[in-house]
Amino acid sequence: MAPWIETSDNGAAFVGSDADGAVRNGGIIRRHTHNHPKHNKCQMQKRGYVSYFDKRESTANSQILLRHKWKRRLQKRYILVAVVVLAICATAVIVHTTLQLRSKPKRILVPPNPETPLPPSNSEERRFRKAAVCSDGPPCAEIGKKIFLVNGSVVDAAVATLICNGMVNSQSMGLGGGFMMTLYLREHQTAITLNARESAPLRSNADMYNEDSERSKNGVMAVGVPGELMGYWEAHQRYGWLPWEQVIMPTINVCEEGYIMNKHQSDSLGMRAKLIRKDPILRKLFVNPETGEFFRYGERIRPKEFCETLKIIAAHGGNALYNGTLAKIFVSDIQQMVLSLDDCCDLNRVKWDEPVTVNLRDKMTLLSTPPPGSGILLGFILNILDGYNFTSESIKDINSTILTYHRIIEAFKFAYARRTELGDADYVNITSLLHRLQSKDYGNKIRQNIDDSRAYTEPAHYGAVDYSVDDHGTAHVSIIAPNGDAASITSTVNLYFGAGITSHRTGIILNSGMNDFSIPKTKSYFGIPFSSANIIKPGKRAVSSMCPSVIVNRDGDVRLVIGASGGTKITTAVAYQIIKGLERLGHKTERIQDRGSIICALAKLGNMITANADFRKAGDVFGID
Repeated sequence: MAPWIETSDNGAAFVGSDADGAVRNGGIIRRHTHNHPKHNKCQMQKRGYVSYFDKRESTANSQILLRHKWKRRLQKRYILVAVVVLAICATAVIVHTTLQLRSKPKRILVPPNPETPLPPSNSEERRFRKAAVCSDGPPCAEIGKKIFLVNGSVVDAAVATLICNGMVNSQSMGLGGGFMMTLYLREHQTAITLNARESAPLRSNADMYNEDSERSKNGVMAVGVPGELMGYWEAHQRYGWLPWEQVIMPTINVCEEGYIMNKHQSDSLGMRAKLIRKDPILRKLFVNPETGEFFRYGERIRPKEFCETLKIIAAHGGNALYNGTLAKIFVSDIQQMVLSLDDCCDLNRVKWDEPVTVNLRDKMTLLSTPPPGSGILLGFILNILDGYNFTSESIKDINSTILTYHRIIEAFKFAYARRTELGDADYVNITSLLHRLQSKDYGNKIRQNIDDSRAYTEPAHYGAVDYSVDDHGTAHVSIIAPNGDAASITSTVNLYFGAGITSHRTGIILNSGMNDFSIPKTKSYFGIPFSSANIIKPGKRAVSSMCPSVIVNRDGDVRLVIGASGGTKITTAVAYQIIKGLERLGHKTERIQDRGSIICALAKLGNMITANADFRKAGDVFGID
């Protein structure tokens, strides 16, 4: 059996794959179910599973119903393990810390590590029957839902949601950045991916940051060629049903009224305070002219220049920024940069590609983004863990829990060591690497190399020779359409508020995507040379932890749409004894006190979509019953 996680009625969870599927107490993972009449009704239907199907299949006998019930439980187990693995795959602080170890002085943790299981989180579980849109910008998820109500496609809903999210969460994503998407079309049972990430400008070169690597993070030299808007336009041209202007107008309406600043954006201002105060557009947006202080959470923000830009884009199409009305204005605003008009006109083509496909047990299939995305690492991790056959016994007590976590963490480290070899497949030959990472035999070999008695601090033990740079803040949208199509999209401007500068006449916040590349003559903080597969070349896209994913079953029905935002971070709460046990095995642990990585997920079982937007970014899910 494959590893899985299941939750009991009292909120406790455990890992396992026992044959009878009985729910037992144990573990420390919690969930919170929104106390709402609709949700309670759905839960009662779920608990009355057999009688529910009796009404719909009156001629079926009880044995057939029971077989359906166990089949659904097995499918649910695979979906839940994918949630756990993808969350770590998209983040990886433990991996990053252990592979690139440097001893640090011990410090007292405030607050201390928890010694007992934590209470349920504030993430609210939503349930819908026909469609759902998950976004870390609540008004944007509602816009996506309304697109479905006027017979829009899954791509129409995705573009409408993303355009809005780039405004209300401009600290994380926007038209000045880039994204990756995994798109699944139920009618044809096919999937395709779209890489619209930022790319290196034509005049860029591998040595451009050797004298000052900080220029890859802040200011005009940090900006890659944005792919976001061209990606929206290309996706809509292929798969949109509604007129382009109709998809953009809901965000224009919100923009003109002004949006309410969320807490995540408010908190992010302090992280880039100096740059925000220096840039005239960012200063006008976020600094109260009467007090000189930043506007606060709950106050209304009116991005005037950006509203006017959206009107032009709505009227003239998504290519307006690249070879149309806005192109010369945009480049003129940023003329001090490496970016040129030639970049906008010729270089930034988006790339459609086949997805990474990994076959799981029970005929489930994982679909995710190929390199320079990290979907291939997700499949590799699943291959390694599959042979452990985790059950509820795997975390029955402290010692067994430590061993189970140790094995999982080691699998993550082996996978992220391979990340240092990934690069843009248009510039680096990684064909043999991709075949190896998808091989069941290679996964078995790596599993045999995991030592249950210790962890290692030498990166070479896990196969890492080079160092891959961190990627940073992102935003994610997950969507299931009424016709069964699905889209999983992760978008970014890299650091909070990108490079900390804007195009003054368009109001577009510009990315710091060049910081995702490796700088050959600069070593990491840990003294490890940077990855040669990820060096800067004109037109190249940098390696990313993004792995927006869709899981489908043997019948071609969507079972899970998921992705994460937050770059290579994860925040987990585990019992004090488990942390100490992991440290005794040689793992280096570190407390992360910011929001870490934010999950946005939709799971579909039968006729019910269960949805959750991580509360730490105050997202939400809107849907259709």
